[in-house]
Amino acid sequence: MDPLDPSLAPLLLFGPAHGGAEAREEKTAAADDAMFVYSIPKRQLLPPAAGLGFLNSNNVQWITPQGWVLTLDPSTRDAALRDPFTSHTVCLPQDRESLLPTTTEDTRCLLSTRQPTGPGCVVLVIHLKCPVLWHCSIPAEGSGGGISSSWSRHEYPHELIAGDRGIAMWVVGMLTAARGKFYTCVFADDYKLLTLELSPAAGPVFSTAARAVPTPWLPGCFRVRVVESCEDLYAVRFSLDPVRGREVEDIYVYKLVMSSAENAWVKVDELGDGRVFFLGKGDFGASMAADGELGLEANCIYFTNENDKGLYVYDMKQGSIILHNPGPDIPDSTEPMLLMHQWR
Repeated sequence: MDPLDPSLAPLLLFGPAHGGAEAREEKTAAADDAMFVYSIPKRQLLPPAAGLGFLNSNNVQWITPQGWVLTLDPSTRDAALRDPFTSHTVCLPQDRESLLPTTTEDTRCLLSTRQPTGPGCVVLVIHLKCPVLWHCSIPAEGSGGGISSSWSRHEYPHELIAGDRGIAMWVVGMLTAARGKFYTCVFADDYKLLTLELSPAAGPVFSTAARAVPTPWLPGCFRVRVVESCEDLYAVRFSLDPVRGREVEDIYVYKLVMSSAENAWVKVDELGDGRVFFLGKGDFGASMAADGELGLEANCIYFTNENDKGLYVYDMKQGSIILHNPGPDIPDSTEPMLLMHQWR
């Protein structure tokens, strides 16, 4: 199967369901069966791409912020990570005990390192509505041990994170990988910075570092996304219209400054190093360099909204938001998935 052209990435993928046969059975209308692919740097809708054919299979597919796609064959329980831009595949432990979910609904996947062959890389699948997660470790290349690890499934008390289950699930949904670890933050009264550590025997361990208070942090209706960029963590706060709820009024960006004495989210006016942020469905967050040849604007945040096909671009310097329509044939309420290229 031909790989995708890297110059087209990042991509917006609009349907059909990529969560396996079980998810596709819920798609009945003929319009839902069409896949639309939009190139963000080219700003154009693309013809059906041969390199994305595997997304239409009965396999369950999770797209990670690192650009790799976790695939699970529901019949054999074989699992692997695939790079759609090179067709390179990294074999993972077989899910012999059928622990992994059979649909991607209300779940997301991320890696602890940018490359699955990196030292100690962990593949993590988290549930966004229930306190449960799945993970496995990947033996480093050249270790000579082959696939020696296995998949683990763990349930955990949401009180480890927050007393309110809804807040706890929101916080877990923001888990982001940086420096080989998983981080998230409670943006509430205590502003806890949490680190998730995993082991097959002990299960998930959420450790709390010192408080990390965002400054200034305005009251009101908002949503937050956490993004890793150049091994640093950033929080993007969307201030929302209190009446309409979903309409974005303003955007603020905070960088996490970590120290042994105190951690702090510090408001910044630029993303640094010519970076671009991408925020999408299911708490998806990623960053990359804005190479001028790619057609991306530096110091901008590209994001999508729930039940909205539009691509929004926030210019940090201008303080303005521009809407791009990916195509008139795409249903207005279709929210896309983001597909990054792993060299970001």
